[in-house]
Amino acid sequence: MELYIELFVFLAIIFLIVLSNRFIPWLVKAAIVVYYSVISYIFITTKNKIDERYENITPVPDAYWDKNSAWVDTMTGYYSWSFLIILLFIYFKWFTSVKSKEAKGWVLISFIPSLAVFFTFHIHIQFFIRV
Repeated sequence: MELYIELFVFLAIIFLIVLSNRFIPWLVKAAIVVYYSVISYIFITTKNKIDERYENITPVPDAYWDKNSAWVDTMTGYYSWSFLIILLFIYFKWFTSVKSKEAKGWVLISFIPSLAVFFTFHIHIQFFIRV
């Protein structure tokens, strides 16, 4: 399970953002938690099956790297792009709910670090979970 620490941190951040947000209804929050829980279960079990299939074979064949990389690439899309849609929705609702220009400016400025965190996790999942 050490291999999935980054994934669990990413999920914790998503759950914190979603569950603490006032713009998302509770039914949608529950659906998001179920969605990420299901794809995480599918991702981990399938990746473990791929790892077990090639466990004691040395040198590790190219087929392992191809299957593993393709699986991680596929699942990265399911994690990352849905999270980006959630972030964009939250920021859109937040931006439209504030009235002053100064507040709108601060919302836009706060979007920059959010995008940085998004792309950091996207890169981490993309490159470091393949190992």
